[in-house]
Amino acid sequence: MAASIFKKLPLLLLTSLFLIQCGSTENGGSTSDNGTLYTPPENQFTVPGQINASDLVFSVDLHRNGSPLSAPILDLNSSQQLLLSFDLLEFDSRQLSISFTHHNPDWSRSGLAEDFYKDGYYNLMLPFGRVSRTERPDYRSYSYEFPNDNIEFLVSGNYMLQVEDTDSGNLLFSLPFFITENEGDIISQVETITVPRDEGRISHIPRSIFETPDYITTPQFDVEFYYVQNQFWGRARRADELDTSTPGEVQFEVSRDNSFVGDYEFQVLYLTDLTQQAPGVLEYDPSDIPPRIELFEDVQGFTANRDQIPLSSIKGFDSSLNARYANVHFKFDTNYQFGNGSEIYLVGDFTNWAIRSGYRLQYRQESDRWRTNGIIKTGTYAYKYVVIQNNEIMDLTLDDSFTQSRQEYHALVYYRDPNRFYYRLLQTNNFFKNS
Repeated sequence: MAASIFKKLPLLLLTSLFLIQCGSTENGGSTSDNGTLYTPPENQFTVPGQINASDLVFSVDLHRNGSPLSAPILDLNSSQQLLLSFDLLEFDSRQLSISFTHHNPDWSRSGLAEDFYKDGYYNLMLPFGRVSRTERPDYRSYSYEFPNDNIEFLVSGNYMLQVEDTDSGNLLFSLPFFITENEGDIISQVETITVPRDEGRISHIPRSIFETPDYITTPQFDVEFYYVQNQFWGRARRADELDTSTPGEVQFEVSRDNSFVGDYEFQVLYLTDLTQQAPGVLEYDPSDIPPRIELFEDVQGFTANRDQIPLSSIKGFDSSLNARYANVHFKFDTNYQFGNGSEIYLVGDFTNWAIRSGYRLQYRQESDRWRTNGIIKTGTYAYKYVVIQNNEIMDLTLDDSFTQSRQEYHALVYYRDPNRFYYRLLQTNNFFKNS
């Protein structure tokens, strides 16, 4: 059994090897225009250290088994399982392995010994992928359910799974997930406000009450509370206002200056079929491999999602072996005046909400439009266009600012156990709010 790459590379190197473009596009591969390795900006949607370094991996998904739209959260010592699925765009089979690491709330390694947080093999071999029934291109579909007889998790907290090609030793990708103890009770709600600094946009302030277990005597020192919007785990915000005046409970929330955007905008790609008649398809060329899809252009201020639908309810890869891939071309029309060094990127479910070099938009003088393309499987996806300037993601710049949307939130409660020396994830709560 091949040794995990996590035994070979220090954590600082891993955090620098961030998500690289997942397919061959007309805009190039995993390097920048000058041939250097692509360096992602700060303030990612995804967590620090999350990696997708292979150009073969597509349609990565992780959710609770039997609940395709759920967040990757399990109860400790329960019968629940997570289902990992992904495709490799190739016909030949590979021997792949999966391993797991335990992390703190900020996604630094927890320092726990491996046999303290899990029972089982360090590396587990994945079943060989199933060959697609479609061609042009062929692909292999992989899936894995866990925990199982070969792997059991012993403590709660933040976890990261890593999938490795055991023949080459290359790390293909990593994904975060969570295990909670389901201790204590929590209720949450969201207040809608308008913050002047956000130019009149709607803001959300999540508020929660957590009834603490009896063993927590000083929650103001030992417990940390976080909120996450739309399952963007890398953007978790620590609750900075706590009230412990009532015995046995903690009221926590984010301050006005730390509030969430309540009308966060996204668009929807309905790639349910590869035909000229499919929604949003302008041109379809089945002679290319993979088939070429040209979408109608997106226009800033006119093509955003108008429905009260949270991002988490849109994502839907077609898991059938009959599902097909296409080279999907996007066009974007905007009057935004870009400064020196500013760039536009396309992000969405099909990029795992990561900034990837191959999804950088290029301006075409002849059409006065911005364009990019990517290899995408049939399904339904949320996506948006973001500006990167001075190494910062500006994901609100190209929004309408008047879109009605439904936002999803998770509250997470961590206990820094003074006797066990790690962060226990006591409880999570999932709730929604319309803008």
